Amino acid sequence: MASGILEVLLVNAKGLGDTDFLGDMDLYVIVQYKSQERKSSVARGQGGHPVWNERLTFKVEYPGQAGEYKLSLKIMDKDTFSADDFFGEATIYVKDLLTSGVENGSAELHPCKYRVVSATQSYTGEIQVGVTFTLKIVDFSSFFGLARTMKFEDYLGQQSDEKQKRVDLEEEVEKLQAELDEEQAINKVLQCALHGSVSSHPCLATLIPPQVQSLLAELAMVEEEIVWLERKVDELKLNLYQERKQNKEWKRQPQQLKKMKQQNQLPPSGLENRSVLEDDFNQLSRSQHYDEYKKEKMKFRRPSVGSAAEMLSMLSTSSTKNEKPRRHTGRIQNEHHICKEICNENPNELSEELVKSLIGIFLELHQAPPQDTEELAIVPKLSLSCMNSKGPKTLFNYKASIFPFNHNESNLDPYRIMPDLDSTVRDIGPYKNFIQVERNSLDVRRLSECLPMAGKLRVLIRRLCNVDLTFLTYKQKLAFWINIYNACIMHGFLEHGLPSSQENLLATMNKAAVNVGGIVLNALAIEHFILRHPCEPNHGHADEKEMLLRHAYGLGYPEPNVTFALCRGSWSSPALRIYTPEEVVNELGRAKVEYLEASVGVTCKRKIVVPKLLQWHMRDFADDMESLLEWIYSQLPRSGSLKRLMMECLNGESKFPLTKMVEVQPYESEFRYLLPF
Repeated sequence: MASGILEVLLVNAKGLGDTDFLGDMDLYVIVQYKSQERKSSVARGQGGHPVWNERLTFKVEYPGQAGEYKLSLKIMDKDTFSADDFFGEATIYVKDLLTSGVENGSAELHPCKYRVVSATQSYTGEIQVGVTFTLKIVDFSSFFGLARTMKFEDYLGQQSDEKQKRVDLEEEVEKLQAELDEEQAINKVLQCALHGSVSSHPCLATLIPPQVQSLLAELAMVEEEIVWLERKVDELKLNLYQERKQNKEWKRQPQQLKKMKQQNQLPPSGLENRSVLEDDFNQLSRSQHYDEYKKEKMKFRRPSVGSAAEMLSMLSTSSTKNEKPRRHTGRIQNEHHICKEICNENPNELSEELVKSLIGIFLELHQAPPQDTEELAIVPKLSLSCMNSKGPKTLFNYKASIFPFNHNESNLDPYRIMPDLDSTVRDIGPYKNFIQVERNSLDVRRLSECLPMAGKLRVLIRRLCNVDLTFLTYKQKLAFWINIYNACIMHGFLEHGLPSSQENLLATMNKAAVNVGGIVLNALAIEHFILRHPCEPNHGHADEKEMLLRHAYGLGYPEPNVTFALCRGSWSSPALRIYTPEEVVNELGRAKVEYLEASVGVTCKRKIVVPKLLQWHMRDFADDMESLLEWIYSQLPRSGSLKRLMMECLNGESKFPLTKMVEVQPYESEFRYLLPF
């Protein structure tokens, strides 16, 4: 048990209401600690703002007998002719002060203000008090017969040292844990940096120390320069191979021309390089579709609805033999004209023209679908011939759509995310202005009107074989490959027919191929090897062709917003657009916002509808579904009604977690294009 002196400093009081009618109050304070009581002087004539500046002392033992360690300050009003009046009381708890004083030898509560309450516990003012505790020196001479004294703090020194060691160890553990967390964060950042640009992971940017950021920036510059040099070497090798191949073709060409003149036939074009796989597939396609085509032709012998293959074959051959030399001469002149334009070819302008040409063909074949379901039922199965550069080969199947809904209503809700038909239809943004080209809206009888555009398309595809992408910037490559991907899909539909299932769609994407600068690429290769990068590191050996393709044509680092630009021609795909190198970043941003406005919705059951496409590529924008909802909300325009509906849904009183409020809309592979005017 320790003992010491508890000193109470009474400073002043303020805000004490004056209750005397004849004059100012004369206030004094009675301070009580357990059984001890001290009385201050009377502040005469000072009313509700008395000043004492007086010290009162108490003898304290700690730990002492049972009871609370507190000071009770009773403020009294001195009366001359009657008993003193009780004005109010304040309480100060000093247990923590005594504990600290016993451990350290002394402790102090600096003067501060305490509430004064009346007998009814109502606030009547405040009093300013300071408290100090000083440990008393203990004399041990009576126990040991010694003539010396010692301080009580020496007696407790060993216990205090052990406690200090424990505090030091805890601080060291916290420091080491913080260093471990920082090292783990840096390790995560460096792992990401080994397999792509750290800038593509915004959530990791805050974890990188400034020194590491500077080092990674320098490393990225060096890697970019190395990639550029490797790409340059690969392109030089490719150009050398093409030059050797072209020299061989030019050596054989005089003999072929002489032979063709003798047979009075036109030599085949030497500008178009087509893959062996494509030729094999065309031969297989002809053999597979011949029997079906023959049956359909015998079944529907109507002069107004002829097959596309017949129309193309009729128009591809001359009605008289006298026109052949003239056509041959014009064709050869066109080929020489194309050869002269190759040197000044602009890849981006060519890709834009290619998409415009394909959009024009689909719009020419498009007609508004019938709104009567009975009329849909009697439309016969038709076929469109392919429009590749070598003439008609495969069939373009035409079937009734499996989604027979009203065309006008589908414009207002292209992804069917509205809660119900009776509710108020919200504005989905620019998507309501796109033209919807579906399976049942393609009219084969318009094919003859598309032949001039088909000829232009063949010329553009030939020119694409000779483009040079060596000195394109990142934005130029990004816009070019997005346009080429979309054009490759559209050309694949014209060449191989419309898919009837998700598996057929993937097969068509694998078959749809274009020749870019002498390399034949299909749509899947463009998407996964050029426009997108794998999120996880590939521990196996990469394919040599894949590495060559990445070095020659790759973007360097991925752009997440390409998700809203790549159109597979399916019902769940984004709208088709033409992208320019100067504005590709802004155009991708607009495509993202407009797709979110049209494909995300809130149901009448207060659930948020999210398209499957966003769930597939969620890691490009968020870590989980909850953060994906936050990202979607942050991307929507402030003035839009969808942002308000999502806010009401997220802030509403719901017993379910946030992930249970999400409804993922399945991906529909049914053919449909949303085309601009």
